[in-house]
Amino acid sequence: MTAALPLSAGQEAMWFLHRLAPLSAAYNVVLGVRTHSPLDEKALGRAVAALARRHELLTSVYEEEDGQPVRRPAPGLPVPFEVREVPGRTDEELALLAREAGARPFALSDAWPFRVVLLRRGPADAALVVAAHHIASDATSQWLMLRDLLDSYALGGAPLPAAAPYSRYVDRERALTGSPAHVRAEEFWAGLGAGTVAATLPHDRPGTGRAALRGATYVHPIDPELAARVPHAAARIGVTPFALLLGAFQAAVHRSTGLDDFLIGCPASTRIAKGTADMVGYLVNSLALRARFGAGATIGETVDEAHLGLLAGLRRLRHPVPVPGFAMAVTLLATDRLPVPGLAGAVEGTTYGGLRLTLLDLPHMEGQFDFNVELRSGADELTVVLRYADDLFERETVERFAELYTRMIEAAVDRPAAAVSRIAPTADDQLAELLALGDSRYDEW
Repeated sequence: MTAALPLSAGQEAMWFLHRLAPLSAAYNVVLGVRTHSPLDEKALGRAVAALARRHELLTSVYEEEDGQPVRRPAPGLPVPFEVREVPGRTDEELALLAREAGARPFALSDAWPFRVVLLRRGPADAALVVAAHHIASDATSQWLMLRDLLDSYALGGAPLPAAAPYSRYVDRERALTGSPAHVRAEEFWAGLGAGTVAATLPHDRPGTGRAALRGATYVHPIDPELAARVPHAAARIGVTPFALLLGAFQAAVHRSTGLDDFLIGCPASTRIAKGTADMVGYLVNSLALRARFGAGATIGETVDEAHLGLLAGLRRLRHPVPVPGFAMAVTLLATDRLPVPGLAGAVEGTTYGGLRLTLLDLPHMEGQFDFNVELRSGADELTVVLRYADDLFERETVERFAELYTRMIEAAVDRPAAAVSRIAPTADDQLAELLALGDSRYDEW
């Protein structure tokens, strides 16, 4: 029996959540692509095995020892590669099958925490799904897994050089425990959360008191002309584009909830140390961000405060200490910096490893929070992906919030001196339609 290895703080949290709901797909991280080239099934199977050997975290199982969760290397288990023939399926049916393949739960104590599924509709027409449990992956890791899989496939399934072991990341993390900086980080987060609340939108339906760990996704593209102006507006006021989008989000939450003082979360990558850039694993810590709205607060002031809050949190990011709890989270995915270039955000797709590929955008990680916003940002492109607990919110509520958020982005870009309380929640034509609903001349409708 191989020796047990300790988990990172984030992995320990994932293990607890897995034990709480072992059949939930809320913590499955999934990436899918459509392939438009002939595929060699045997070479692809060898490439899956090469991917697993490159990242030792992918060939481990998880269990408890003396009451503590541990990771145990298990290199001899079957390679999790499946091929299914699905001729005659429509695009919608193929996407549904791909989503189901990614959403199947992982038996973390008995099998490797990832799988690759090929759904083949024809000789040069298939969907390729790469799924992993969050205990062994994150958003960046999924793209690294796809890249490494394609790199090996291009070489006929040849072995890949071993990546830096995840245990090195765990050792660095544990070395920080108890340090003066670690203690200061704990004090900072405790102070930040004092006297405030975790924001969430008003529920459309009463909650049960326990997380359902399931949800739905709404994708809201931002007009390309507005998206192109975000970086220039951010530079003009001396903040990052993400800080501008974050401040606009906080303003939208304020207008939607009436809360003047609240917290939201921001999961952020901890790929800081040498060797972590190409490491597959759970390399994320969460920041908590506090927003305060005084009378007459402007959207520009809100953006500035968001920028300062981000900087303060990022200075403490590598310390895995408890942050104040939150129910809404915002993350950024820079699509032009992903390991497989030209795939995300491109309708026509790209060629990589000799294969013609297009992105198969599969909803996943739904239900982790009441409300989770992923900002997909690329060259002159911005998409807001809203994942929400569908036991709490109607889709119409999420759509209205997306429109309000867009209005706040517009104001942050064009009118930073505008008071948040005075920014119209809808466009002029939409407002006219709403007012018309109260006109007695339309009662017969």
